[in-house]
Amino acid sequence: MKSKLLYYLDDDLDDLNYFRDVTEDLGHRTVIFMTGNELLYALKHESEKPDLIFLDVHMPILNGEEILNILKKSEDYKYIPTIMISGVFPKKLVRDYQKTGADYLMKKTIGSDLKIALNHVLGLDFPLKA
Repeated sequence: MKSKLLYYLDDDLDDLNYFRDVTEDLGHRTVIFMTGNELLYALKHESEKPDLIFLDVHMPILNGEEILNILKKSEDYKYIPTIMISGVFPKKLVRDYQKTGADYLMKKTIGSDLKIALNHVLGLDFPLKA
């Protein structure tokens, strides 16, 4: 699998660092963000755009769903596959995220389960969105 540039937004520093460690062990580059504004700033100002964006659902100020809405309404970023991460996905949220344009819903896991889940997600062939 080709190395990918990943963005991950989460307000938990331990989760961010663990996610980055696992993805880097899998051969990918990961940029972590603790606020939605930091992620949006990087998208606007970095010349290399991410191959995938992972958004934690539960965030202060701009939560994952609000960032998803911003991304999918943007002509510049709507094509970037976006993965929503949470410990739980109630059925209503699943429908809302899918309607908004989430490409995948991933349960927050630890240990080897995270590595397995990430290998699966990173191996998916997401359709390009015009």
